[in-house]
Amino acid sequence: MFDKPSDYLEVGLNLSLGEDLKHIFNSTATVKRVLKGTNVLNQGEIPSSLYYVHEGIMRGYYIDSLGNDVTKCFAREREFACSEGLRKPGEASFSVESLEDSICVIIPYSSIAEGVKKGNEMTDIINKYSQKALTDAERHTRALLTKSALDRYIEFKSAYSIIEDRISQAHIASYIGVRASSLSRIKRNLKTE
Repeated sequence: MFDKPSDYLEVGLNLSLGEDLKHIFNSTATVKRVLKGTNVLNQGEIPSSLYYVHEGIMRGYYIDSLGNDVTKCFAREREFACSEGLRKPGEASFSVESLEDSICVIIPYSSIAEGVKKGNEMTDIINKYSQKALTDAERHTRALLTKSALDRYIEFKSAYSIIEDRISQAHIASYIGVRASSLSRIKRNLKTE
């Protein structure tokens, strides 16, 4: 394990942080084990922190008007969760839960704002990872609107093959917009082809 929050970020994200950002992260961020099944953010709450996933998987999900749980996204090792607060202020539009016991670096949004005031380094980091989140969201939306269920599953496997066996079939089905029984049929059909 590493000694300081900045160590997790530098090694995991392959960054070399300046002294100002190291100081901010090391004096305000915390490294915490988040137990499987823990919601770190609930839809409607004001997010206060960004989570860097060092180890584990987190899932973003909506609760629709009928009370159904609909998977929006996954964050695995070396990715961020609860990043919506970087893009817009106010209440979270979705919840975030830990799908495994996870180790996370929890960075208060106030620290990120402080880092932005110190120079371009924090802004560049935020822009890079915000662009990735937006690209992933666009890819997912496009797939839901224009591709067959089979093609959405194949795209899921391509994007998340490393963690597919660590995620429940119900969460995968929800992510690709099908029922769990339909996902089972899709998987059976793929095996017979």
